[in-house]
Amino acid sequence: MKIPTRLFALVSLALSAVSLSFAGPGLQHWQTLKHEADFKSLKPGDRIAVVCNMCKTVTEQTVESMDKAMAFCKEGATVQCPACKGETKVTMKGPPRNPSIQQEVTYVNHNGEECMFITKVASN
Repeated sequence: MKIPTRLFALVSLALSAVSLSFAGPGLQHWQTLKHEADFKSLKPGDRIAVVCNMCKTVTEQTVESMDKAMAFCKEGATVQCPACKGETKVTMKGPPRNPSIQQEVTYVNHNGEECMFITKVASN
């Protein structure tokens, strides 16, 4: 009686592995920009996506200059959603006194809740 159960489990495992191999691009489709170094690596002409959790939109933009790219990670700056025009504040998350650990850039609304993130769009 245990042989059919084991056979069923083995076939299920094999089929799930096959289905995963046909899944889309996965996590490598975009690179979330979390650290200041990520923003420094942007070049004019690169494409970024602003993902807004307030209005549930993804807006693609082209990086025009390094100054505008760095404005997305300047602590205390405000970033506006291109779609809903909602304003977020740039904050840094992580230990400020430990230089070996990079602080993460976060975007919070007026309630202090994370509500946006920015990614680099993968080039084709």
